[in-house]
Amino acid sequence: MDTPSYELTLAERDNYLVQIEAQIEAKRNLLLGKRKFLENTLKENQFLEGVKNDYHKYYDYIAKQKMDELRAMGILKQYTDDLIMSTQLTEQGIKQTKQDQQDIMNEMTKIKKALDEIVGNVTEPKV
Repeated sequence: MDTPSYELTLAERDNYLVQIEAQIEAKRNLLLGKRKFLENTLKENQFLEGVKNDYHKYYDYIAKQKMDELRAMGILKQYTDDLIMSTQLTEQGIKQTKQDQQDIMNEMTKIKKALDEIVGNVTEPKV
């Protein structure tokens, strides 16, 4: 019975080993390139993470300011309600206080709208 011969000549074997070494080197270079790309991406992501954190701090600050404005306007509105109820105002004073109340309510509506825009437009930044 003849068995197929898988023996390579010395030149064929050397060529085969050179090809394997070239493939190993190509894989190594590919992996090194990917590693470098990942390191650079990680650096960029850390930078973007800082930007995202700054953005969230700014958002929190602005939202808090708007909430503080709403509270202050609410206190003013309550004060004008109390003035009207105390009946210590003249008719002209009552008219002026009611106008002040309307101005306060209009300002509160503007602040609420601005706060809704801030809160409604906040999305997670794409990193």
